[in-house]
Amino acid sequence: MRIAKSGRFVFVAQWVAAVLLPVFFFLGRGLVGAQLGWMAIIGIVYGLVVVAILLLPPVLTLFDRTVRRGKATRLGYDTSSFVLWGGLLAAALTVPDSGDSGHLDSALTTWTGGAVSYEASSMVFTVAAFVVGLAYLAALVLAILGILRWRRPFDA
Repeated sequence: MRIAKSGRFVFVAQWVAAVLLPVFFFLGRGLVGAQLGWMAIIGIVYGLVVVAILLLPPVLTLFDRTVRRGKATRLGYDTSSFVLWGGLLAAALTVPDSGDSGHLDSALTTWTGGAVSYEASSMVFTVAAFVVGLAYLAALVLAILGILRWRRPFDA
């Protein structure tokens, strides 16, 4: 687990992404054509919890002395972070939302003029959500492994 060239970018961007991506997921997607419904209300209520959960891996990287000293993260962590961020963007653009009057169009449905249906957008969202879950789990595990690796006496 070596420090990556992209590690400096990720070391800084992880803090910004943990705050801005949930805001975009719940509210900002309305700016790119998605209709906002109950998911926006859920975001207002639970958005801070999501931000706290997304901040856990960045906080854990600070306990890795090599990462903290170099102000750059490791290659595996960088890869999982990029996948996580891309998955969150894909999920935000395809999230199925509903209001009191029924289904609302996602950004992808709006951009394609309805060629991508609500059901297809829901399926893409399901895949993106699965990828986000795996990438988050990978980032969390790799952050913990970085801490454990630093604590081994022969790695100092």
